[in-house]
Amino acid sequence: MKILRLVNIMTIMLLVSTSCSCLAADKTEVKASKIISQVKKGKSVHLVNKIITGDLDFSDIGKHHILNANMLQCDIQSNIFFENCVFMGKVTSNGKRGNTAVQTRFMSNLIFTGCDFRGEVNFDNATVFGMVNFSRATFREVASFNNIAVWAKDSYFSEIKVEKGFTMIYASFAGNLYFLNAAFDGVASFQETATNGKLVFNNSVFRERAGFDMMQTLGNSFFNYARFEKFTDFSQSRFFGIVEFVNATFEQNANFGKTLFVNTVNFEGVDKDKLIIDN
Repeated sequence: MKILRLVNIMTIMLLVSTSCSCLAADKTEVKASKIISQVKKGKSVHLVNKIITGDLDFSDIGKHHILNANMLQCDIQSNIFFENCVFMGKVTSNGKRGNTAVQTRFMSNLIFTGCDFRGEVNFDNATVFGMVNFSRATFREVASFNNIAVWAKDSYFSEIKVEKGFTMIYASFAGNLYFLNAAFDGVASFQETATNGKLVFNNSVFRERAGFDMMQTLGNSFFNYARFEKFTDFSQSRFFGIVEFVNATFEQNANFGKTLFVNTVNFEGVDKDKLIIDN
């Protein structure tokens, strides 16, 4: 029996070891500089199961032109697609040329599904004409999408995991914005973000303060079964479509002061004592 038990343990260890080695073998390394060089040549990026080493700075890739006296704009025509990749360095669309700031305009898709970001992520001031998709991504450092403008029908951040701060302040989306089953361990802010389509945060969890103040949504908004563990701010937001908070959990107060609901709002299953409604 002891021999049989020992054989079983050794078999399990062998399987685990084989599984780990296969996973490591699958994720070969690619230098960020190689990706930058590829896009500079006008080629699209399609990488799956890779480890990206070094900082990936999109503002250093495309054609630059003067946007105003203090800003250059970098245009990227290539389709950008990463799946199940690990980024060891910073990923950004903001940069500098001398003393002049550079922001990036993506003419095609910007896709990072199932990716693991070990460094900071910064897409502030970016413009995207294609689809934006960060579904199932893990952000281990601060992630920033402030003032991003997306013109696609759908933008996806569903099932993301955020270990530190996440900001999407003063962003604008021409279509729908999805944050289904997202988990925020750090502070999350969506202050003054505007969507022309639906806004969906169903089943998402916010473990620190969450800010949705001064938002504007023209389509329907859904926060069903979402969980807010700290103070949450919806003050001065404007919701023009149907709004649902069905069975949402507010462990601390939620501020809805001067919030405008043009259509119906549903708080079924919500502890009303936690809602601050002062118009």
